[in-house]
Amino acid sequence: MNLKKGDMVWVEVKGAPSNFGYGEVFEVWEEEEVGEVFTFFCEVNGGLRMGYFKNIIEKPNARMTSKLFEEKKAIIDILKKKKII
Repeated sequence: MNLKKGDMVWVEVKGAPSNFGYGEVFEVWEEEEVGEVFTFFCEVNGGLRMGYFKNIIEKPNARMTSKLFEEKKAIIDILKKKKII
């Protein structure tokens, strides 16, 4: 898999409320000790996070996709209350 800026990825993340994340790749670079790494804005846990190429999840399970839609719905509800959308 050739990862580039703008790609959407599922990835295992440590130290987050969920042990996985999903989002758009922001930057990709190579580290000698761990290989290819990238930053992405996580739509599941929020914030800019770092992921390892080796931790990319090819096929998310139902719990993961459900959590993503739950978080997106929560954001839409907040924006509606603020009358932004």
